[in-house]
Amino acid sequence: MIEIARRLHLALPSGLQDVEVLIEGPRERRGYWMCSYKIGWPEGAKVAEARGADGVQALYLAMEAIALNLYGSEYHRSGELYWQKPGKGYGFPMPKPARDDLIGDDRELQV
Repeated sequence: MIEIARRLHLALPSGLQDVEVLIEGPRERRGYWMCSYKIGWPEGAKVAEARGADGVQALYLAMEAIALNLYGSEYHRSGELYWQKPGKGYGFPMPKPARDDLIGDDRELQV
C-alpha cells in the first residue's frame, strides 16, 4: 500500500510541534474507491476516508477534506499552523465554495 505524507508545523508557546498529514493510496471497495487520511493533531489524530467513483476522485476528495480540516482548525485561526512558511498556505486543494478562506500561495494557485 502506498502512503504519502506532508509535515506541517505548529508554532506553539511551548515550542515547535509537527503535525503530520498521511494519505493512503486509493483502494477499491465493493463498487467504489476510497482514500484514508490522518491528520496528527496534538490532541489526537483525525482519521477519516474519502470515497469516489475511481481512485483519482477518491484521492482528490481526500485532499479537499484535509484542506477543510486544516482551514477549519483553531490552529489555522490562531495563525499557529504553517507548512513551509507562516501565512503561505498548506498546499491542499480547497472545494470551490470555501476558497475565500485561503491564504498565501493556496489563494494564488487555485483557480
